[in-house]
Amino acid sequence: MKIKEGFLLREIAGTYIVVPIGERVIDFKGMMVLNSVSADVWGFLSEHRNYDEVIEYILGMYEVDRQTVENDLNDLFRQMEANGVIET
Repeated sequence: MKIKEGFLLREIAGTYIVVPIGERVIDFKGMMVLNSVSADVWGFLSEHRNYDEVIEYILGMYEVDRQTVENDLNDLFRQMEANGVIET
């Protein structure tokens, strides 16, 4: 899974926003706002890290159980896929 070409993540006034560039501007309607953890996940996907590495990072940073991380990460991936910003 990776971020599709033509999308950038920008921090604007403390808010993380997915920004389309180039021809993606035509297809991408609306806005996708991420929280800081989701922005970190974006960074991992941009570096082509795998699912397990993302989970291990989150588990190391926050006091949360693995099942919660997996559920939340799967929800995030579904949203990103629905918005057309990732490819598998």
